Amino acid sequence: MYYQPNPDVPSLIDLVIENIDGGNAVGVTFSEPLPINWFGIERPHSDGSFIPKNGFPSVSARQRYIFNGGQYAGLESKLGTGLTVKVSYKYRNPFGILRKGSSSLTLAIGHLKGMPTRTSASQAIVDALKGPNTTTMQEIRNELRAINKHLQVAVRQRDTKDNNGSS
Repeated sequence: MYYQPNPDVPSLIDLVIENIDGGNAVGVTFSEPLPINWFGIERPHSDGSFIPKNGFPSVSARQRYIFNGGQYAGLESKLGTGLTVKVSYKYRNPFGILRKGSSSLTLAIGHLKGMPTRTSASQAIVDALKGPNTTTMQEIRNELRAINKHLQVAVRQRDTKDNNGSS
């Protein structure tokens, strides 16, 4: 489990929970509820929510859950300098025997404070196509529309000429 910057929305932070092992984890529980949806960039805004302590019935091998954690100030209000969490689960060893496992970790976001915010390339393209300011992408779109319009006129003129010439 860890928090990471959202790759598409610059001010958002995601909570990632993943099973990095080769087998299924069953009955995954947490010693503390996990903060998600806590917003606020400079100061915390309204209430967020939590992933409950009872966690997940199972998490498959290499499966990853990504939750919207929130924004820096909102999450910091719940995590402080770090939230220590014990994750407990059951798994089958190579002999098929059901075993219990656990890991302790600290969820924190202090290391994200100085990170620059960036928009992903895919999000930048979407923003460029939808945005109110004329961008290179919008200019390309407009030029392609103009070319298409001229081609349609040329086709209609050719069809008219062919129909008049064949009479």
